[in-house]
Amino acid sequence: MADTVAYHMERMLPELEDLEKRGLFSKQELKEIVRQRRDFEYLLKRHSALKQDFLGYVDYETQLESARKERKEVICRDLRTKGEGWKSSICDRSSAMRIMLIYERAVTKFKGDLELWLRYAEYCRSQGSRRVQKVLMKAIQLHPAVPGLWIYAAVWEAEHNSNVTAARALMQQGLRACPKSETLWLEYFRMELIFAEKVKARRLVLGISTPETPAITEAGEDGDDGDMSKSETDGDEVKGKATVSYFAASCKIAQVIYRKAISEIPDNLRFRQRFLEILESIDVEKLMVLEGEIYAGIRERFVTDEDSWAWLARRQFVKAESKGMDIMECRKEATKVYDEALQSVNSARMYELYAEFLTGNLEYDDEHLEADDLASENGQMSTLDQSAETLLKLYIRAKAAGVESETLAQGHAGLLLRLGNIDLAREAVEVSCNESASTCGSARIWTLLLSLETKRVSEKKLDSSEQQLAKLLKASLKNATDDVKTLLQIAVEVQTVSRKSFDGFLQLLESILAGTSRKQAGAEVASALVDWVLHAEGLQRAREIYTRLIALPSPGLNFLKSCIAMEVGLVSEGNGDALKQLRKLFNLAVELYGHFDEGLWLEYCSQERKVMFNSRCIYMLYPCQSSLWHMPG
Repeated sequence: MADTVAYHMERMLPELEDLEKRGLFSKQELKEIVRQRRDFEYLLKRHSALKQDFLGYVDYETQLESARKERKEVICRDLRTKGEGWKSSICDRSSAMRIMLIYERAVTKFKGDLELWLRYAEYCRSQGSRRVQKVLMKAIQLHPAVPGLWIYAAVWEAEHNSNVTAARALMQQGLRACPKSETLWLEYFRMELIFAEKVKARRLVLGISTPETPAITEAGEDGDDGDMSKSETDGDEVKGKATVSYFAASCKIAQVIYRKAISEIPDNLRFRQRFLEILESIDVEKLMVLEGEIYAGIRERFVTDEDSWAWLARRQFVKAESKGMDIMECRKEATKVYDEALQSVNSARMYELYAEFLTGNLEYDDEHLEADDLASENGQMSTLDQSAETLLKLYIRAKAAGVESETLAQGHAGLLLRLGNIDLAREAVEVSCNESASTCGSARIWTLLLSLETKRVSEKKLDSSEQQLAKLLKASLKNATDDVKTLLQIAVEVQTVSRKSFDGFLQLLESILAGTSRKQAGAEVASALVDWVLHAEGLQRAREIYTRLIALPSPGLNFLKSCIAMEVGLVSEGNGDALKQLRKLFNLAVELYGHFDEGLWLEYCSQERKVMFNSRCIYMLYPCQSSLWHMPG
């Protein structure tokens, strides 16, 4: 170990002498540098060297190099005032070489650490060293199944080494090693399109652009590179032919990449959508054929997938933005696509996507009211009214088809409210609560119905509002299967829970808790009700309520735990009767549920230990009153 450390230290002598000669560091600073480096070298040579030892050494050398560069700047300014310049020497190169050597030793010891390899390659790239190529090749040999390494190497070859041929070779080798990697296929596709864009830009600079020349042909056809150069000038004939050939070849390669990719990964819709996103982001000319091929494949392969139809409709809608086409015509085409989709996929998700599209149209029309006002003056139905009518018919169609969802029911009510018809909105939501199997158990829909009823009553000042709200609340608690606590909170806010209707609520909760299908939901409502009574009417009334409810057969573990939590809080506050009530609740809980819930026993024991500890503390503070306290058994 000592010999190896001494060897590495001796190799630093020329650099240290140069640093002193240049006046960058003093002798005392150089001694400290030598000491620090020696300590790091011993750490690296120990039997169980850690990854952090190497990274700490790299961080130290990086900070040392930053200090050297700052001092060099000061010296260079002084030299410039004298009309002199800085002459490069060994100290300008040694730091980067040493850091690379540390990384080399690190990856030799930790060959399987991918992060170290990437740090090493990134540092070499930041220093402009061509060693990055060797580093990446070694990393790929050890990790051939990591797509990111192939992509990193190919990007470096294409962008920094300007070698597109080598980049293509790396991508192809990577695809042979990782044929199912979506990222690798997509990045290869992106790389070819970027290269085609660069070639197109070079053609524009040279003045040999030929917009009418097709870049790729229909599926199965081959282009004629000779025809691509016919329109070029004679002076640029040879150069132009080569440039056009590169452009066409890159586009054709992109087309082949897509076809090979979907043959390897045929059943992933999102994968094909990402190809379309790349085409839109790079916007290479004359690739409409490839775009059409992708959309045709989506239509053919994913006919029962709702998102595929949304993308097909999106294609029609995006045309208006990208190609300056009439937005109304594109909207009609997109509507036809959605209508066709509903014939193939009659699902709630499909209706939701269609409604989202129509809602977007409605928002767009709402921003162009001037044209709508002119149409209304001429006795014609405005575009805004047409969009609202189409959306309203869609919601009614979904309800009739029996595929209504929470989103559709909420959207339907929101549209009717937007049109100013609160009565129809309430009726639509009431139908969803009572007749639609998919929404009758939704607490959100029942909450919406309660809020609409409250708003309707407040706007129209109707009588018997409390009775109607109480009736709706009871129905919601009886049918809702999720988040029923929110329903009770709404009841408290609208003052539905009163003395007159309180017994009715208790009877409803008793029937729910005594049943089997909705016991958990009933327990949640009962817990919330007891908590509300505790804060509204006091402790005694709350205990009466939960005593009445836990007397039912098998009241539910969750409800018992909520009652226990309430009494635990009262014990901590010093309530005299709380400990007695708490023990009763714990005894009942462990008797009913202790055979499968070990946590109940542990919680019971923990609570008794706390009580015992508190009692002992009281005895130590007030020993003369020992006859007044009672040690729990």
